[in-house]
Amino acid sequence: MFRHVFTIMGYCCQFDVKYFRKYADESTSFRTGIDTSEALEIIINSQKMMYNGSIVDSFVSLYVFDEEDNLTLLNRAITLTPLTYFDVTVDSWAIDSSSHVKTLSLDNRKCFLPSDTKINANSYQGCMTVLMMRKVIEHCRCMPFNYDPDELDVENFPKCTWERLKCIYQNLDRVQSDVRDIIVEQECYQRCDYVQYDTEAEYVKVDRMVDERKKGYTRVTIHFADNTCLKYKREILYTWDQMLANLGGIFGLCLGGSIISIIELIWFVFGLLFTFCGFEKRISNKSKDKNVFTLTKNNLTVSPKKLKMRKIEQYPYLN
Repeated sequence: MFRHVFTIMGYCCQFDVKYFRKYADESTSFRTGIDTSEALEIIINSQKMMYNGSIVDSFVSLYVFDEEDNLTLLNRAITLTPLTYFDVTVDSWAIDSSSHVKTLSLDNRKCFLPSDTKINANSYQGCMTVLMMRKVIEHCRCMPFNYDPDELDVENFPKCTWERLKCIYQNLDRVQSDVRDIIVEQECYQRCDYVQYDTEAEYVKVDRMVDERKKGYTRVTIHFADNTCLKYKREILYTWDQMLANLGGIFGLCLGGSIISIIELIWFVFGLLFTFCGFEKRISNKSKDKNVFTLTKNNLTVSPKKLKMRKIEQYPYLN
């Protein structure tokens, strides 16, 4: 039922539900439990063996995540301490996007589809982990945790030694504490259709009167909060036809107009422009028809005093 999985937190024991269903006995009945008596119960030894062979009390981190989502830096862990009993309740809800949302571009719909090739992760948590690891690797100059440099889009550095892993963990803490800089540099999107899980651990009791052999053991029960879940629909607020209908209704209610009124207004504006252009053209033609004659004394054969002048408009002419 449990398998060793190498993660960024080290080697973890993963409860593989698919493997358990495949190789379980035929008489095994599977059901989704919502009570403590129907929960998945785990007994964990949280003691730690030191390098000198001594055993000390320690703690264990428990993660509950979707089978399609890898363990990332952003998954919230439940810290299990010895001689305790934890009841973990899992709440779930689903997000479903309509076909209208999926036709939008990535920047407009704010979620990614399997066909989007620019996304190098399968979830929001995975995308954020990739961005964090890029900063850490560029600072420490080595590749930790069997990461592929092509997936992270970084230089192919050598594999981290044990000494360099100290640099990795120190920078991971620093980057996680100031995650705002990463969000500003690049926005990560969630899948358009996904199931979200949220865990809540309830500390039940501490059993002091236990056998010495079970001193470091911790009991954990994990179950769903309810046998149903909420499903949210991501939909476009306004489509083009809805926006046109709403604008037409507001225009008709407030101004008493309609589509015909808009057409008439456009027709009036064009008619006004044509009329104005025609008037300017007529004025320019009239100005070209006016001729001005200028006479000098050298052109006259008689004395200017003997000439009779008549003024037509603002131009003087000779008789």
